[in-house]
Amino acid sequence: MLYPVYTILFAAHGLSPGQISSLFVLWSGANVALQLPAGALADRLSRRWLLCCGALLRGVGFALWVAEPAYPAFAVGFLLWAVKSALTSGTLEALVFEELAAAGQTDRYTALNGRAAAVGQTCSLAATGLATPALAAGGYVLVGYISAAVCLLQALVALTFPAAPRLSDSAGLGAYVATLRAGISEVVRRPQLRRLVVVAGLGGLLAVDEFLPLLAKNAGVRAADIPLLVLIPTLASIVASAMVGSGRCAALATPLIIAAALIGGGAIAGSVGGIVAMGIGIGSYQVSQLVAEARVQHAMIGAARATVTSVVEVLADGTALLVYAGFGLAADRLGLQLLCEIDAALIFAVATYAAIAVTGQRNP
Repeated sequence: MLYPVYTILFAAHGLSPGQISSLFVLWSGANVALQLPAGALADRLSRRWLLCCGALLRGVGFALWVAEPAYPAFAVGFLLWAVKSALTSGTLEALVFEELAAAGQTDRYTALNGRAAAVGQTCSLAATGLATPALAAGGYVLVGYISAAVCLLQALVALTFPAAPRLSDSAGLGAYVATLRAGISEVVRRPQLRRLVVVAGLGGLLAVDEFLPLLAKNAGVRAADIPLLVLIPTLASIVASAMVGSGRCAALATPLIIAAALIGGGAIAGSVGGIVAMGIGIGSYQVSQLVAEARVQHAMIGAARATVTSVVEVLADGTALLVYAGFGLAADRLGLQLLCEIDAALIFAVATYAAIAVTGQRNP
């Protein structure tokens, strides 16, 4: 519940927009820096314990935010959140895929991943809806501690996962470095996997959705109605994830082309209908994103599965950072509308690359 209101929490305790922006930079930078090291760690240690520890660390960060609401505590909380993201992204995917492989059921991975995404996005939507009454009832303290409690529940659930077998040939720093090198080397040396990693990693272009509220404001939408429009990408993503989860969608390039057309066309329209189109386009992108991530798992043959998945996350976070920086530097000069059109053109380029370069890979 803290997620949709934490920027308001920061502002309520005296942080300026510049200070809040610096927290986001710290958060994003730490995410990028920690992804690969944590991925290699997940290929050496117990993945379920890493998932548990990551959830607990984020819970501590949330509790710290409401117990000591000041800039240093907010910064520490974001660093803990970044550690959590690094410890869990790639780790969970690798654990699930390898357990399915042990059961001879890897063909279920794409649908399972789609259903998990749909449930997660639905829970996020519910948390957004519940945040307002919870805030009214108990303020930021109640919202913060509920969020911390949810992290504790997440940690307990993580411990119920099967204990996936870990690499056990050797231990120590040398073995860790070898694992890190093996994961990166697999991406670099295997063209088909490398192309899939590029397509999946460029999902950071979806960071354009953060600017939909500003586009809606520029289109003349009342401030009270903007949250309703912002729900459209979430709802579209839930539908897209559910479609992948049902096994009805396994295409890669086509949903990207549709996303580029809707995001670009919606930006050109600059109207309420255009914002709706952009939201639906973001949902279409979600289809390709889930399919690409699943194909990356199927394409891997080495043991450093979490490390390879972390390469995807590094590329995605780096792309998102470039989008944020590009919009921040050029919005006043070029305008949000043109920048969204440029983002759509880049998405179309990714679709073209996927259609031409990603061949010979079966739809899992």
